[in-house]
Amino acid sequence: MPSTTPAATTRLAGPERRAAILAAATELALSEGLASLTLRRVGLRAGVASGLVAHYVDGMDALVAEVFTGISARERDEVEAVVRDAGPGLDGVVALVRTLTDGSRDAVTLVWVQAWAGSPANAELARAVRAEMDAWQALLERPLANAGVRDPAPAARTLLGMIDGVNAHALAGWRDRADHAPLLLRSLEALLGLRAGALA
Repeated sequence: MPSTTPAATTRLAGPERRAAILAAATELALSEGLASLTLRRVGLRAGVASGLVAHYVDGMDALVAEVFTGISARERDEVEAVVRDAGPGLDGVVALVRTLTDGSRDAVTLVWVQAWAGSPANAELARAVRAEMDAWQALLERPLANAGVRDPAPAARTLLGMIDGVNAHALAGWRDRADHAPLLLRSLEALLGLRAGALA
């Protein structure tokens, strides 16, 4: 009786095979969420047997953490470029808020929501989530500090929480997405003691 498990169509060297498996797992996470990552599903996406996936990863907990880190870091690099291109002062923060709440990153938001939910049961994922949250806070602190905010850490942490919150809410369709950026910018004005409309 023929096997229903797809065979690898190309023989790859170890590092290349592992990279192909990681790429397949990343595609799967972005299309269906972190919760979709199982040996079988990743193997099907990569076109290899699930046993080969198991051979090339240090367990599913580690693979989930690695996939999450790669997705978050790639988005962070993209957003950092947006901040840099926006120019000096608080323009970078405004650009960051707008790009993170425009609805184009819902797949990444789902990955984050599932990573938070999965962290209590996956210590490797929890470590990865904490490291990425620290990195995102640092990204937010830099433009705030460059704009002259004297203690940017609390403002950055608050803003990060607000961005995460409204994006998670948007997954359920709560409130009009178009209101998210203006709401966050008004809140940031109040937090920084700026006049109303300063960040509009």
